[in-house]
Amino acid sequence: MVPLADARTMDWARMKNLLVVVEVLGPSTVRPDRFTKRLEYQRQQIPLYWIVDSDERCVEVWTPDAAAPALELEQLTWHPPGAARPFELTLAELFRPL
Repeated sequence: MVPLADARTMDWARMKNLLVVVEVLGPSTVRPDRFTKRLEYQRQQIPLYWIVDSDERCVEVWTPDAAAPALELEQLTWHPPGAARPFELTLAELFRPL
């Protein structure tokens, strides 16, 4: 997610201020998502990084200064700057069968 003003340009080169990053683990992405990308997002001070683990039905919540993730098992909540209400998503809804 990027600031609305950046997104409205539809110019990917201008989308530099990430507000939240969400990765869904796959068999080939576990190491890059949990280590390489996470460390870079923390270095870049991305405020929030969610790693969705569908096998374990949980989400790792990383912040720039975290040494370990908060493990979310029930609900994700994100309140971006300027938003009237937070975005909320239960993990039951996230992991519901399609």
